[in-house]
Amino acid sequence: MFHFMLHMFFKKFCFLTCGEKRMKRKIICIFLLVLLVGTITPYAAVASSIEREIKFITTNSPPDNPVVTCPEEVRRGETFNIKVLTIDPDGDNVYYRVRIGEAYNEWKGPFPSGIEQELMFKFIVPVGTYDLEVQAKDIHDAESDWSSVSISVCRSRAIAGQFLRLFQPHTNIFSLLKTLKSL
Repeated sequence: MFHFMLHMFFKKFCFLTCGEKRMKRKIICIFLLVLLVGTITPYAAVASSIEREIKFITTNSPPDNPVVTCPEEVRRGETFNIKVLTIDPDGDNVYYRVRIGEAYNEWKGPFPSGIEQELMFKFIVPVGTYDLEVQAKDIHDAESDWSSVSISVCRSRAIAGQFLRLFQPHTNIFSLLKTLKSL
């Protein structure tokens, strides 16, 4: 009976407090229980309670997969903008990195979670269609999965401009061909 009454007293004294004093009182209660009752059983119950609290505090979730919007077509070697948005369930700031083909960029950020960001990129990859992939991570290095959108890389305007400049001295030939075509 004494053991039961002592247990109820310590349960109310130790577990009905809150704030920072709660942990200090738990430790004092464990010490007193071991001294007075000579058993470790209550200690195991309190220890598991403390362990649950510690795990709750240190849990971190990765950000959601980023939502990506970008142009459908970009010119090789020219800069272009993409818009990215992700939400971190813990409200942590986030970083982004982009991959197109085998080309990566460094992590950019930190940015506030839940706010769309516009990022500028320049990739020099062969002409073709690629998956532009974006990944997010939070400030604790928890990474999201990759999000992907299709993007076409076409020849740069510089090459097209050089090609057209070859024919500039012969503009009369073009007007002559145009006239002949209309006949």
